[in-house]
Amino acid sequence: MHEAGLLGRDRQVRVLHELLGRLPAAGGSLALRGGPGVGKSALLRAAAERARTAGWRLLEVAGGPDDTPFSGLRELLRPVLDTAESESLPVGQGGILRSAFDGGSGSPPETLRVALAALNLLTAAAAERPVVLIADDVERLDGSTRDVLAFMARRVDDNPIVVLAALRTGHPLPGVPVLDVSALDEPSARRLLARHAATLPPAVRERILAEALGNPLALVELPAAWRPLGPPGSWTHLPVNATLASAFAADLGELPDRTRDALLVAAVDQVGDLAEILAAATALAGRAVAVDVLDGAIAASLVRLDRTTLRFRHPVVRFAVSGAETQARRQAADAALAQVLTDDPDRRTWHRAQSVNGPDDELADELADVHASLLRRHGVVAAIWALERSAQLTTDSVTRGHRLLAAAEHAYGLGRIRLTHSLIEAAEHQQLGAPDRAKAWWLREISDAEPQPGPARAQVPPDIGELSACAPDLALDLLSSAALHVHRTAADPAARAEVVEAAERITLTNDPRHLATLALTEPVRHGRELTDRLPSHDTVWRRPDADGLRLLGMAAHEIGDPVRAVDLLGRAAPILREQGRLGLLADTLLTEAADLLLLGDWPRATQLTEEARRIVAETRQPAMVAALAGTDAIAAALRGQAVRAQELADTVAAWQRPDLVPTLRLARGLARLGEGRYAEAYDELRPLLDRPPEGLRRQGFAALMPFVVAVDRGADRQEAARILAVVEEAAQATPAPLLHVQLPYARAVLAPDGAAEELYLAALDQDLSRWLLVKARTEHAYGQWLRRHRQAARSRALLFSARAAFDLVGACDWAGHNAAQGADNPLPSIAELLSPQETLIARLAAEGLSNREIAERLYLSHRTVAAHLYRAFPKLGITSRSELAPLLKPSGEDGPAVG
Repeated sequence: MHEAGLLGRDRQVRVLHELLGRLPAAGGSLALRGGPGVGKSALLRAAAERARTAGWRLLEVAGGPDDTPFSGLRELLRPVLDTAESESLPVGQGGILRSAFDGGSGSPPETLRVALAALNLLTAAAAERPVVLIADDVERLDGSTRDVLAFMARRVDDNPIVVLAALRTGHPLPGVPVLDVSALDEPSARRLLARHAATLPPAVRERILAEALGNPLALVELPAAWRPLGPPGSWTHLPVNATLASAFAADLGELPDRTRDALLVAAVDQVGDLAEILAAATALAGRAVAVDVLDGAIAASLVRLDRTTLRFRHPVVRFAVSGAETQARRQAADAALAQVLTDDPDRRTWHRAQSVNGPDDELADELADVHASLLRRHGVVAAIWALERSAQLTTDSVTRGHRLLAAAEHAYGLGRIRLTHSLIEAAEHQQLGAPDRAKAWWLREISDAEPQPGPARAQVPPDIGELSACAPDLALDLLSSAALHVHRTAADPAARAEVVEAAERITLTNDPRHLATLALTEPVRHGRELTDRLPSHDTVWRRPDADGLRLLGMAAHEIGDPVRAVDLLGRAAPILREQGRLGLLADTLLTEAADLLLLGDWPRATQLTEEARRIVAETRQPAMVAALAGTDAIAAALRGQAVRAQELADTVAAWQRPDLVPTLRLARGLARLGEGRYAEAYDELRPLLDRPPEGLRRQGFAALMPFVVAVDRGADRQEAARILAVVEEAAQATPAPLLHVQLPYARAVLAPDGAAEELYLAALDQDLSRWLLVKARTEHAYGQWLRRHRQAARSRALLFSARAAFDLVGACDWAGHNAAQGADNPLPSIAELLSPQETLIARLAAEGLSNREIAERLYLSHRTVAAHLYRAFPKLGITSRSELAPLLKPSGEDGPAVG
């Protein structure tokens, strides 16, 4: 446990080294505080090893069952007690220590006198060589020893003495500096678990990771204690060994019977309602059990009460309580709960099912029937448990497999991929009918979030023709899975056509799954049809089904309609959140965030991405990490954070997922564009657009504007013209707004000067109310074009509007820098707007000179001066002389930018 306890403890180890580094010049003290098993003892052992290596005197003690006054102090000072009679101690102090340690019938000496004597003894010992004093489990030392330890710890700074103590949270050592030792973060916890659980099934490892809550001792000992429990189920408590039981529930055996009854009921319960627990404990014990029976458990840090709720301090405590009892006692506790839950029939059925041995078809049917109610009231986990237990109680193999697959479907929605696969495997050991065999295939396909690299053909479901006729609903599930597989694996056109052909034989053509299937396989070819069939904003309100909304949103996303996708996905997310379907929620949030990035609503996109990040960490969906990194890479590139975007793109590339290659290219292309590396940006973006019209995808649509910028900055115009001609052809097939809203920009930027202005005006004449960045980039390009054509006054409003939009979201303006950082002001200077003569006349007018006075100074007629000012005012965007002063400095400098 030493190495395990130190994993992820860089800060704590550094603090200990700094403290020990004071020796031999000075000393100090430190209390390591934390829960059981978090690594306090391991840190102390590391300090002890350093003390031994350095040749320092090491004094150690650990708390135990002996609570005799000063018993711990006697153990601590034993190695130096032979010097207690030396002349180095003040007169009588040796006798004080002897009296404290010998016990006998007399009263022990005062604690203060003992503390002074002990401190002097340590000081004398430290005069020979530094002393390191280590006290573990301080909360279990006798009270007198704890008082003396705190006294000494507060007074050792001026001596070569270091006092290190470890104690549990809630047990202070007054006046001693504290270093909190908390649980490991998830990456460290995973590394530690990998060392100790390599042979365990993946589902078991994920379960242990979730229940250990980053506790190093639990991460080491739960795998060591693991054994399959019967009957197996995702709800069953993990077994604990003596090490865990001693660390987390050492005082359990000393508690009264009624306290243990209440704890056992709480252990088999999952709600924690105190009134229910006490009522069931009364039924179990056969006599009244009141809340005060929990006082001992609270004092022993086994549980805590939050108003009317009882909580275990750590999941391992629950396991220890359950493991300390027999199977018969656990079943009796479930029966007691079922007896008192008269107002909650769903939970009553659940606990009845837990209290029986062997198959029981009647109870199995009842439990399967209530799983939907459990889903609504207690979340997805409760529904999974109910279906699993129902399957165990079922005698018919076909029905048992059907119920296991239903549980697997819920597990997938929750994001528990390992559990999903475990349940599918269990179902496949049953005698499945044809529909359930197909459903097992479907579940494996949609939950396989790590497709292999390289192109692949679609895996059209078995018996799809038969299912299309007799079970079209299931057939749609299977085909939507095949479409997702095609999308993920970058399958060839023939594979896509195979899926579409199968989908077109199904009559449920208005079903969201059917629309999603077409969008995932052939978004351009079916773009017009899908645009017409997808619901409008008004019809969305009348369809509050989370799965339907999510699939419709996915379809809109894939065909390049981010406005509609955001509306649909934004209505699906709250329902998924309420249902606890976190796996689907994370994917929904990331899809919506990707569209919001393109629309320019970056604050909302950031909120959704952060929520998805928390869910991915909570549900442990490794493959979602790549999708999250892809979204983050796009966001960083759009902001001009090229280094960060490249780091994230490298993370995406490491997964070698075909479906993320377009995202990878888009992120890298945008990053290169923001750095002003236009040729490299062109090379990254070109493959997204250089494909047959029907082969264009959403990322290709998103790449259009940046691609045009790269072309405008020096790329091969002939090749670009060929590519853009194909894009125009695709636009004839699909009304995808993401494509059509950018095409006018592309036409204007690459048009000859004679036609450009009309095209820019047409581009800005579109409804861009939901397209902040498209509008800003079009205004920016048009404004720059006007400046190049000496129409700076007209350009000013456009450039100001574009700059405001870039500043609002922190966007890169694709001019080789981040516009929000102000590295390159796009607004024109006076020298750019006016001729030299106009500039000079305007400056004199700004100083207050009249036309005649300017004319006399410059040897011009006053009519000539008036003519120059007449031409200058429109260029500067003003109408009177009084507006000149704020714009012009009365000097020979160029002056500020107009604005």
